[in-house]
Amino acid sequence: MTVVLGRRIVRVVRILHLLDQLPEAIAQRPGRIWNVLARSLGEQGADGRTALAWRWTLTGACPSPVTLSPPAGRPPGRGELLAEAAAPAELGRPGADPGGQVMHARFVLQWLGGELDALPLWNGGPENQHVSDGAPYPHTRAEIEEVHDWALLARLGYPWPGESAPDLASLGFGWALGAAQLLAWACGEAAEGPLSSTRVTGRPTLYQVSLDVRRAMTGLIHAREEDGQPTGVGRMEAIMETFLWLAGWNPLPPVDRHGHGAFEDCQEREAPCGCDAAGRCLRGECAACWRVPCVHGVGLEGFPAVAADARLDGRAAGRSKPRIHRVQGLDHPLDQRGVGE
Repeated sequence: MTVVLGRRIVRVVRILHLLDQLPEAIAQRPGRIWNVLARSLGEQGADGRTALAWRWTLTGACPSPVTLSPPAGRPPGRGELLAEAAAPAELGRPGADPGGQVMHARFVLQWLGGELDALPLWNGGPENQHVSDGAPYPHTRAEIEEVHDWALLARLGYPWPGESAPDLASLGFGWALGAAQLLAWACGEAAEGPLSSTRVTGRPTLYQVSLDVRRAMTGLIHAREEDGQPTGVGRMEAIMETFLWLAGWNPLPPVDRHGHGAFEDCQEREAPCGCDAAGRCLRGECAACWRVPCVHGVGLEGFPAVAADARLDGRAAGRSKPRIHRVQGLDHPLDQRGVGE
């Protein structure tokens, strides 16, 4: 899928596509890569040399992390990978190596190539010593809360479909559930992480979220291979993609203002929307909402996702806009892997 952000064209590739088709140069297994990638982004964020090392090795669609060579448009071979790890760094400007990230970028390349056994993490030493409190969220709390509202809209669009529902309906239900659960925790509206049940005081840090979502790959493997449950698959994939947006790795959130998941094709996903300023869905007057109403349209006649008990419930404490509240029938009992009990 290709999306336009301003004047830039960005090809969005979901993380599971990358992990399912790892480049030959990578010596680590997919589950371990996700575990370490999530923690690395939680420690150092997605805007730096360390994250560049991950993206360059997995996709080749960005400058190389040490020498800043132009993108080759393909993942590097093993020789290129290890040569980059050993090459002199090109810094170019002051402050281009925050926190020694060139060093960590080299560690990431060597670890992915199988030449380094130690994990390329600040908090990955003996006895998992706590060295770093992690990177700050790249999104404001208001931005995260807004996307949480969009995920709750997706919950209305994908209610529990029943045990014998088509796979796509079950996948959509699981996706909306996973995105809403992780965003609720990141907003401080849920008391614990959706996978680890870890409780924190106030909002979790990005690093604390990374420790929760590193479990998602294990849950995904169980849902794919052992249970054959599209609901569990959708939930785990959404949790992974939601974290990547929270960390700044993904440019697009896991759901859009129309309640569409990232796995759906929404033609107006990136169209400019003026409904926030108006405080209502402008429908045909808005370039983003003439086809499908946005979150402000809940309750309007003809809104496709409205059930009989759906509603907007005033303003939540600390919020500047109305938000969708949970309604009876929205939830269904699931175990930690997202599989119905």
